[in-house]
Amino acid sequence: MAWQLQPTAATTSTCFRTSSSPAATVRCSSSSPTPPARRSANYAPSSWDYDSLIMLSLNNRGHANQVGPDGNFDKLKAGVGERLAAASGGVADQAAMLRLVDTVQRLGVAYHFEEEIATILSSIHRKPHRCNGDDVGSEALRFRLLRESGFPVAFHKESLENLRHVSKSYQTSALVKDDVKALLSLYEASYLAFGGEETLDEARAFCAKALRKMLPTIDPHSRRGVVHALNLPLHWRSTRLEARWFIDHYARDTSNSDPLLLRFAVMDFNNVQGVHQQELARLARWWKETSLVGKLGFARDRLMECFHYSNGIVWEPNHGDCREVLAKVANLIVQLDDVYDVYGTIDELVLFTEAIGRWEESPSERLPEYMQALYSVMYNTSGEVAESIMKQHGCDTRSLLRKAWHDMAKSFLVEAKWHHGNHRPTLHEYLKNGSVSSSAPLLLQHAFPLLSMEEKLTSKSLGKVGSYPRLVQSASLIFRLCNDSATHSDELERGDAPSSIAIHMSENRSREKESRKAMEDLTMDTWKSINEDAFKHCKFPRPFAKACVNLARISHCVYIGGDGFGAPYGQKKRQIRELFLEPFMSVKP
Repeated sequence: MAWQLQPTAATTSTCFRTSSSPAATVRCSSSSPTPPARRSANYAPSSWDYDSLIMLSLNNRGHANQVGPDGNFDKLKAGVGERLAAASGGVADQAAMLRLVDTVQRLGVAYHFEEEIATILSSIHRKPHRCNGDDVGSEALRFRLLRESGFPVAFHKESLENLRHVSKSYQTSALVKDDVKALLSLYEASYLAFGGEETLDEARAFCAKALRKMLPTIDPHSRRGVVHALNLPLHWRSTRLEARWFIDHYARDTSNSDPLLLRFAVMDFNNVQGVHQQELARLARWWKETSLVGKLGFARDRLMECFHYSNGIVWEPNHGDCREVLAKVANLIVQLDDVYDVYGTIDELVLFTEAIGRWEESPSERLPEYMQALYSVMYNTSGEVAESIMKQHGCDTRSLLRKAWHDMAKSFLVEAKWHHGNHRPTLHEYLKNGSVSSSAPLLLQHAFPLLSMEEKLTSKSLGKVGSYPRLVQSASLIFRLCNDSATHSDELERGDAPSSIAIHMSENRSREKESRKAMEDLTMDTWKSINEDAFKHCKFPRPFAKACVNLARISHCVYIGGDGFGAPYGQKKRQIRELFLEPFMSVKP
């Protein structure tokens, strides 16, 4: 897709002053001898009909009142709770307890049973544990579940050595299904590694290679699960997307699936989908009322995709207020990004950045109408968030949110100057700026006060989040690296400022394949930092730490296989439709 140059229309370049205070001026195209040439990315319009989304609030199916063949939602929930209680009471062996917890989590219903699951995992962690070389799969599952829940736990090298031995003696005709499960379990566990855990690095490479080699001989159902994991590991997958996939996958395993768990998961998925539809209806109404689609015709119209991304950060029904705010902010970020990346002149962008820095209701800068329209919605939206937080917590977040918007705008301006000045930054410069321009810090700084339901907000806690702690930086870097991996080729074609891959190629005189591998290695190292900060020595409330982890996860999901914001078609559109518009009709084990 090539960029096109557009002459500036008078309606979009008219400048006006909204305050009498003196300010620098930008030359209006209507009075300029030659209108400035502007770029266009030729982005396709939205794939979604907003009037239909608004109607969701009227046509909602009332999932919460669904009645299944075994009774209503509460009865099914009680049945699952009894299963977990029985497991925590020592009725099941440890391997069975681990499998039950894992299944409940992957089905997406663990949020109903946090206390029961915590009791089970605490019990497992307290029991003396001896490495059992005969059950590497359970050993790896134990490690993964405990580590992700914050328990101090290590993986024993002996288990890897035992699995190596099994694999070396493997003959195609004598493949044991449990060996595949063990390899897959250890492969998934390896992504919870901290820095310096070389055994898990070895396990990851070994298991991936062995699983790929075994693929042709694995039974179809197991092969489907292995391919899914090799495409993207469980730890890097969005929880809600994984639940949608796993419910279907679990239902296909007719000999091993639990009908009670399956029926409850299906009903709960549909119930939560109904909650999300109500939110989508409100967001579609808000977006239409802003009229920004008509005023910023050059920008991507991606409300649905932004809701999908926000849902990846926080999806639980009780976090609806946070999710709607994040969707609004993300949508405005997309507009702002296209202003800086596509349409605005450098003179306009400098003034716009200064206006955002002052964060006044009526900026003194002479801004073009399209910028004024966007600024007004940004200012009002963030102000409504700050007002809501003040009422709820008695804490003023205006300064935090203003700084977050300004920091991101400044990072956008840096990249615009790089492009217009044909400047190639170093990889260090690019990634440092890119962690902010990814927009993740702005989203997380909006999320933090909205997720602090049980802890008192203070200026100190707000300051800690606003100082870009390592957990926020790491999640942001994952966002940037995922974006670059998906958009590198298109950006080269458009003549954009170089991506991390292009800069690495230039600095190291390497081929694209080699530079992509280097960025993949950096992604792995960054995830190890996330794991340490979220599960080893977390300094934040669990809901916020979880949001940081989830932001990194959804970044992988929206960019794997293509640009989920620039060209959200095919599989991307199908995923969104299945998550938010198409309920499970019936799933029989």
